[in-house]
Parts: sequence; structure tokens; C-alpha cells
Amino acid sequence: MRESATATDDADGDEEGLIEGEAETTEASGRPYLVGAAAAVTLFAAAAGYVVAANNAVPAVTVFGAVTLPGSPAAMALYGAVLSLAVLGTLFGLVTVASRFDDDAVN
Repeated sequence: MRESATATDDADGDEEGLIEGEAETTEASGRPYLVGAAAAVTLFAAAAGYVVAANNAVPAVTVFGAVTLPGSPAAMALYGAVLSLAVLGTLFGLVTVASRFDDDAVN
């Protein structure tokens, strides 16, 4: 007597639920989405730096009491872009390192 097929069975009735020739697992990467988000944040930071400096009449800006930057719109746009890239690069790097150690927990 044959048991009825479940939702995970394929057309052949085996319990793997795979179509013939289909790989057992499919890995999807979220990296393109993260790169797109990082690009959007970086462009926003550059635009914000440009707009703030364009509306400000300060000849120079001291950052963290250590570095003095010219107060021009181009310099502030560059500073915003570089700072956002540094912060996001550090965060994404830490996530990459952490994901290497978490493989056993997923399996």
C-alpha cells in the first residue's frame, strides 16, 4: 500500500522534494544589495556635505580637533564620502569575518 504524497514530495514521490538534476541547496548572496545600499549612503553623505558647506561661510573646519579641512563644498563632499565609505567598509568587513565563524551554527 502506497502512502500519500506530502507537500515536500516531488513528482517521483521521493521525500527529498527535489526535481531531477536540481542542486540540494541554493545559496543566494545579499552582497549586491549591500553594495547598492553602501553606494546610496555614500552618495547621500557626499551630497549632504556639499549642501551644508555651500550654505556655510566657514573658511575651514576642524574635525575631531585633529584635522583641519577647507570649508569648500567639494572638500566637505569628499570628506562625507570618505567617512561613510570608511564606516561602511569597517562594518561590512566585520560582518564578513563574523560570517566565517557562524557556518557551523547554520548547518
